[in-house]
Formats: sequence, structure tokens, C-alpha cells
Amino acid sequence: MQKKLLKTIKYKTYKYHIMKHITISILMLFTFLSGISQNYSGISKTHKIGSKVFESDREIRVFVPFSYTENSTQKYPTIYLFDGQFDALFDMTSGTVDYMSQMGELNEYIIIGVKTTHRPKEFTPMYTDDRTKESWGDTEIGKTNLLEDHLRDEIFPLVEKNYRVHPFRLAIGHSLGGTFVLNVLLTKPDFFQGIIAISPNVSYDYDQLVLRFDDFLKVNDTLKKFIFVSAGTVGNMENRFRKSAEKLDHVIKYHNPKELVYRFKVYDGENHSTTPLLTISKGLLEIAKIWTLSEEKKEELLNDDTKPFADDLKAFYSNLSSWANYTVNPSINQINTYGYDCLNADKIKESLTVFDWAIELYPNDANLYDSKAEALEKNNDLKQAKMYYKKALEILENTKEDYDSENYEYYKGIFSDHLNKIKSP
Repeated sequence: MQKKLLKTIKYKTYKYHIMKHITISILMLFTFLSGISQNYSGISKTHKIGSKVFESDREIRVFVPFSYTENSTQKYPTIYLFDGQFDALFDMTSGTVDYMSQMGELNEYIIIGVKTTHRPKEFTPMYTDDRTKESWGDTEIGKTNLLEDHLRDEIFPLVEKNYRVHPFRLAIGHSLGGTFVLNVLLTKPDFFQGIIAISPNVSYDYDQLVLRFDDFLKVNDTLKKFIFVSAGTVGNMENRFRKSAEKLDHVIKYHNPKELVYRFKVYDGENHSTTPLLTISKGLLEIAKIWTLSEEKKEELLNDDTKPFADDLKAFYSNLSSWANYTVNPSINQINTYGYDCLNADKIKESLTVFDWAIELYPNDANLYDSKAEALEKNNDLKQAKMYYKKALEILENTKEDYDSENYEYYKGIFSDHLNKIKSP
């Protein structure tokens, strides 16, 4: 069964109808979304940490997507959002990720909101110019090593113990939070594979980060990272930060390290408070270009008869794995959709190859067996189709504890209908 439109949602229309090319008006779309948004949103939970690093109680807030509760095996990349104590920023970020992933524009992520109690102290590296200390007065600064230790020794282990996560971590920080995520690329490069720095205070300590990035890139011609930096043009502070960010942009582009995916975006007319609205969505869309096949590229591969589509998919994920430094496979929903892309293109045998790969990756996902059964039925292999419809019901029963009662009854009804409607060979 294909999950279409909202990729993580059990779309309650038979797949035969879903597969048709339907033009949906914007009004109908948002009516549909409003009807299901309450039921299919992700959920968040707060964890308390007795921090030895800070010698005080700390908190993180963790958001998991809706699909997290639909299966017990799939793992997810993570987003670490700094300034997680600002609930509005956390809710905006998790809502944006939830919406974009359900619309198929973005991978699903687990989001960890890191709550800080003293931003200047925790987000800034030690100053190198005494004038910096004088300008900050009595405010404690330059202890970013504490937050780094807190992440490594306390937050990362908690998340990895309690949630199904992949090694890929993306960090997002605004203002001094942006300073921190840029700095941590230099001090702890293994922490994050990518960062989004929103209006970062790059002017801190007389452009310290600009100078350090220049020194780093002089001796490192490769930087296998994703970096998205933004700035606005309204307000004295924002323009000061922007001018320093432009210096950093010049340094990065001058050295042009290999394997770096880098974007710098200036938002004309935006101030320090409004840049997050644009940067988070745009930054996520940029990283999605790395992690997902664009519709245009997918169509190109489907229309290329010189090589099987499944081989192209495996090559894409092999290259992605090399960049990400761990084995990356398509999610259940992604690979299921790839199979239906082949069916839509009347490439039934290729769809069967994709579904076979999907079942190899996720042998306990009942819906994938139902999807392969449809491909077999379309190929007029009714005996095998019937066997796979039965297998879908068998897997569903064996993994019943992974579903709530509504989901279980829904899938059982759909799979049973598909089995009963097939004509015996």
C-alpha cells in the first residue's frame, strides 16, 4: 500500500485510487491537513539531567516524528537545536520539520532542544583579545568547552540510549547559538555533520572565527560538512554580524575545501528576530538536496533505460553513505514510494526489485509485503501476489504490539480486502 501526500500517514484511500494522478486544489489540501493535523503530529518529551559538568540540573526537550511510534526498528537522523529553552523557537523548528517531512520535502528527524542557562558563557569560545573581556564587562564568557563536554558526556549518551538514532547530527543555532555551532566545527568536528548558523555573531572577539577558519582551511583542503549561514540587513547589530559573516564567506569560498556543501544567504529586509523564520526552512531544504533524490533527478533515472532504477538508487545511497560516514539507507516510506514510482512508470519488474530491496532492509514492515503483492498482481502473477498479501497479514499479526488498536485494525482491514479481492489463479 502506498502512503502518498503525507508520506508518514496512513492515507485512508485504497491504493488503486491513490495511484491515479489527482489534481487537488489548495483549498482541498489545507482542508485535509486541518482535519488530520491533530492526530498525526509528532510528540515531544522533556528529560532532566543531573549534570556533573555544570554541577546543576539541566534539561533537554526531544521531539519524535509521528512515524516513530508506527514501527520499532527504524532509526532517524537528529537535529540539535540550541536555545532549546525558548519554546517558541523549538515549536517552530519541530513544526517546520514535521510539516516538511509529512509533505515529502524532507527526511524525518528527531529534534533535541538543548536548554541553556547562560548563553554568553556557554556559547562563546575563550576570547583572544583582552578588549573583548572589557567590552563584556562582568558577563562571564568563553566557556564553550563546558557545553561541549555536556553534549559529549551527558546529552549524546542519553539520546542514543533512549532513542533510535542514526550517527548523523545537524546543529542549528541562532545569534550566539550560531557562534557556538560554527565554533564546534573547529573544536569538536566529530560532533556534527552539518550546521545551520542563523545570524551568527561572527564579530565576537574581533572576528575570531573568521581568523580561525582561515587558519584551519590553510592546512585542510577537505571539509566533509554541510554549512548554511544566514544574515539579515536591518538593525545595527544585525548589520555588524552580517559584515563579519561576509568575511567568513569570503574565507570559505577562497579556500573552497573539497566535499563541503556550503551556502551563505543574506535576507534583504530581515532583522535579527525574523531571520530564523526563513533560515530554518531554507537551510533544511538545502540539506534535503543531499539526502533525497529530487523529483527531476528521479524522473531522469526512471526514464534512463540503460541502467536499472534500483541500481541507480543503490549508487545514490552509497555516495551519500560515503559523505555521511555511515551506511545510509532509504527510510521505509521513501523506499516504498520508490517502488510505486516504478509502478507509475509501468516498470513493473523494476518495482519488484525495489520492493525486494525494501523487504531486505525492513523485513518486519507488513506494508512492504502488501506493496510487493500489488506489483505482482499488476504483473499478473496472481499466485505470488496472493502469497505476499497473506505474508503482509502474517507480519502484521506478528508485530501487532507495534501498532495502536486503530492502526492495527486499519491495516488488517486493508490487507484483508486486497487478499479477498484477488482472483485465485
